Amino acid sequence: MSTADRLGGNESGSDAMVRTLSAFVVFFGVLLGLGRLIASVPMPAVLVNLPESLAMFGGVGAVLAVMSRVFGVLPDVYGLTIDRKWVTDLIGGVVLGIVFQAMSTVAILYTNSGEIVARLDTGVAEGIGGAVVALTATVIAFFAIALWEDFLFRAVLIRETVVGLRAHGVSGATATAAAVVGSTLFFGVLHLGAGVSGLSTVVVVLQAVIGGFYFSLAYVLTGSLALPVGIHLSTNLWTTVVFGQPGSGFPAAFRLTRPFDLGLDLIFMLLLPAGVLVGMVVGWAHTTRERSVGIALGYDS
Repeated sequence: MSTADRLGGNESGSDAMVRTLSAFVVFFGVLLGLGRLIASVPMPAVLVNLPESLAMFGGVGAVLAVMSRVFGVLPDVYGLTIDRKWVTDLIGGVVLGIVFQAMSTVAILYTNSGEIVARLDTGVAEGIGGAVVALTATVIAFFAIALWEDFLFRAVLIRETVVGLRAHGVSGATATAAAVVGSTLFFGVLHLGAGVSGLSTVVVVLQAVIGGFYFSLAYVLTGSLALPVGIHLSTNLWTTVVFGQPGSGFPAAFRLTRPFDLGLDLIFMLLLPAGVLVGMVVGWAHTTRERSVGIALGYDS
């Protein structure tokens, strides 16, 4: 099956742009509309962001419906074929993310750049039962976040960028590299306003750029959203419910300050573990796939 067939029609740059813009407009339109509706319904604080995740799932579902019915693009084109292999990749991604964050946390504690300030904090939850409910809601919420971010910024943006560039005669490898760089930088820029306790804006954006790169790499090497979603889910959960931030409403095993800025410590605590994660992603793709990155995206060259 050709790439044009898989994408449901004419493989032109304009069609790719229309699909991309449609995906973002539909998602954020549904997210805002459904989010307001859900926000009007009283919810207990113990659910910790679960209501917002329902709007995220609704947004992803709406985009998939539009892509399928309007453009003839099925979910499997974007790496959303839920089968045994997909689940295996998801679990593999979770494990890789845990290893990565464990390395980062050990580095923070080893260099005394962070400090454990609390243990077994239930956040907004009350008692063991409340903590279990809050933890379940947190897992669902972060799965929703990982799914929509990787679906839009990895699957849609990267694949459609590759399609558009290929339509202008760019080789598959060059188009893929350009799409990964574009997606990574765009993802980083969107985190300019994201505040994280103890971290400067520069570090927050740098983390987002690095994260965007290994999420994108996981996607293009496998052609599936499962691996990046798994990594994304476990990395977010680790920094929330394993070593969460002080003052967070999420339940956490520990509260860890992370007050580091640009410098040698950052290389040791972030860049080195990220390099190991990239190596693990490449290793996972190599051992679970028979063909190369270009084939994963549907191109032979």
